Amino acid sequence: MNVQAATKEVLMGASLQQIASTLRAQWIRDFGFRPDEVTPQTLQAELAAFMRKFARHLGDRHARDPRVGQALREWVELCDHYEAWDALLSGFPIENRESLLRRGRMMFPGPLTAHWDDA
Repeated sequence: MNVQAATKEVLMGASLQQIASTLRAQWIRDFGFRPDEVTPQTLQAELAAFMRKFARHLGDRHARDPRVGQALREWVELCDHYEAWDALLSGFPIENRESLLRRGRMMFPGPLTAHWDDA
């Protein structure tokens, strides 16, 4: 799965958690890992790198699309990736924005969050 295929899935209603899970399973098969070799940490760094790139893509190319906003909103509850937080808080109107802003600003240094609109 690449960014374009993952984007199509999100636009059809898939969550970012589903994308991450599917992608990890695909990579495990593609790289030929045996079941006894797979741990919860297997390919986590590579998956995190892809998901960061993917979140940035969604924020840059699909800002204000409610399907993407919802997917990012759910994803930031599960991750601490700045790229996902920034994509969500920079490009989407969301409920409970104030609490997400507070949480995001606690997680990330001020210069990274200065452009997040309070409204």
